[in-house]
Amino acid sequence: MRLEPALLEFAMSGLKKDEPEPSPADPEALTRGLELELITKRASWQKMRARRSTWRALSLLFLFVVLVGALLAYFYFSSEMSHRGGESPSAERVERKR
Repeated sequence: MRLEPALLEFAMSGLKKDEPEPSPADPEALTRGLELELITKRASWQKMRARRSTWRALSLLFLFVVLVGALLAYFYFSSEMSHRGGESPSAERVERKR
């Protein structure tokens, strides 16, 4: 689909900013623009840092839960195996023979 140049220019005009770009000769406008850009970047960096710290805390919590679960399983199964190991099958055979 080919757009007419006038229609294309009209569509692109909505993408342009309302305020004109500062001229390179105006150092105060350039400084204000750079400060605004830096402020927005700092805000995005802080959001990313907050997300990263949240994910880090959640991953450490997950590892802690897995380790506690593994320890509980170990103690449960080790106690079960020690109770079963106490009963020897040879003792049962001796009692049946009498």
